[in-house]
Amino acid sequence: MHRVALRTLAYTVMAAGLILLARASEVPLKALAGQFLLRDVWKQTLTSGNELKPWASADFKVTGELTIPRLGLSQIVLDRASGEAMSWSIGAVSSDPNTTNAIILAGHRDTHMKFMAKLRIGDLVNFQASDASIKTYKIIKSMVLETPQLNVEDSFAKASQIILTTCWPFNGTQQGPERYILIGQQV
Repeated sequence: MHRVALRTLAYTVMAAGLILLARASEVPLKALAGQFLLRDVWKQTLTSGNELKPWASADFKVTGELTIPRLGLSQIVLDRASGEAMSWSIGAVSSDPNTTNAIILAGHRDTHMKFMAKLRIGDLVNFQASDASIKTYKIIKSMVLETPQLNVEDSFAKASQIILTTCWPFNGTQQGPERYILIGQQV
């Protein structure tokens, strides 16, 4: 009788552990699988010149590709930074050149923007838009803000720039108000 109860308890604990492991792995697995799925849609976007949804129920479209040559890294960029979009890739907070000179990209510190911890002042970052144009930016400034809001400084506002943002600190486990910001100026 005790053996049956212990065996049942052991199986229940193992099943609960597997469920918790699967739930904890959901976002990192989406991030990894998403880049493969989105890369195919990105190729179609470049061919057609139109930003495309990767699947019918998506609340976002593929809008660009961010590459960091020194790190050998390439990430697909989505047209918005909604919760759904950022679970799949980097999201554009603002990318309309008619309203601003800045492309602002955001993502999770433990998945798509993890590379930000390795970027340094002077690194080059390339952004390819859906019209196949490529702009190169040089990282010129890094900062940590205590609030998620970012005001673009006047000294940078005249030049085309890219702003990368993610949660801070990189090894944090809780969501907080601090944001790590990298600013790149077009070269």
